Amino acid sequence: MIKNVKLAKEIVVMAEHKPGVFAAVASVLADRGISMTAVSAQAAGGVGLINFVADEHLRACDLLRKKKMPYHENGVLLVEVDDKPGIFRKLTSILASKKINILNVYGSAVKTYESCLLVLSTDNNQKASVLLRNAI
Repeated sequence: MIKNVKLAKEIVVMAEHKPGVFAAVASVLADRGISMTAVSAQAAGGVGLINFVADEHLRACDLLRKKKMPYHENGVLLVEVDDKPGIFRKLTSILASKKINILNVYGSAVKTYESCLLVLSTDNNQKASVLLRNAI
């Protein structure tokens, strides 16, 4: 079951893929009491990408800017779902039925809470948000 859907923004830091870069980004935020509520990192061709949602988005952007850490923002959906078999089929089928393309998704489940938080980026976040809210 889809429990909640919110429009939000993620921050994407692009940097050289080398040891310590992720730690530097995390330190900038942690030193000011900002939490990464969802995070994904990957590397390709010597370039690293750190995608995350911060609990204080504007402050996080301001800190990264002051530290001259290049970043950009993407609109995303924060989707809370039950941690049950078939939930991803349901969610992706709803979007596919209206020709909404998923650009990126990351998330995780915490078994003690029996739910997952997904960070979902589509080619039409506004429409996807309405469709998924209607499925609640």
